[in-house]
Amino acid sequence: MTYGQTQATGRDAGEAGFTLVELLVGLALFSLLATLLFDNVRFGVKAWQLGSAHAEQFEHDLVAQDLLRRLIGNVYPMLVQDGVNQRLDFEGDKEAVSFLGQAPVVASGGGRFRYKLQVERQHDRTDLVMSAAPELASLQGTAMARRTVLLSDIDGAEFSYFGDGEAGQTLQWQDSWRQRVAMPRLMRLRVAFRSKDARAWPDLLIAPRITADVGCVYDPMTRRCRGR
Repeated sequence: MTYGQTQATGRDAGEAGFTLVELLVGLALFSLLATLLFDNVRFGVKAWQLGSAHAEQFEHDLVAQDLLRRLIGNVYPMLVQDGVNQRLDFEGDKEAVSFLGQAPVVASGGGRFRYKLQVERQHDRTDLVMSAAPELASLQGTAMARRTVLLSDIDGAEFSYFGDGEAGQTLQWQDSWRQRVAMPRLMRLRVAFRSKDARAWPDLLIAPRITADVGCVYDPMTRRCRGR
């Protein structure tokens, strides 16, 4: 090997590696790319989680709406004795309504259940809650009653009832339905959410399908159901 070839070989060997500056630049670029990639992945995961939460909330709202339609649509208008007069076992106000209805499937039997839909306020939280218990049990009992939150953290909810007025007035929407002998023709549930809440509910308009107490045999002498 000649002297010139030795010099060329040494120069090539010295230029084969990276300098410290090149390594630092490479590491900085790699860190930048890794940071950008991690931010994109984190954004994708967050968007997926947010989309899943919205889909789950939407599905829950659909189930709650369907449940309310079935419960109110199947209200049983049972007549009960109230002194010398009769009235429906149905009481409705602006923020609560209680009634008799079909027993849920999970009850594994027939009969009726007593339901109550009401707006509950605790501190700065407002929920729409359903309580259910067998007909002869008290809704206040802890053993038999079942409590379910239908809508949580809402701004408010209002029930209203469409039917004849108490003093022979024409059909109209009313905030209360008590001490009546006939069911309202329609019930409406209007839900309001907080300003930054993305949820939206249409007004639920539900017509009770059962309009008469089929267990009532009217006695014209006593003007009440026989046996009651």
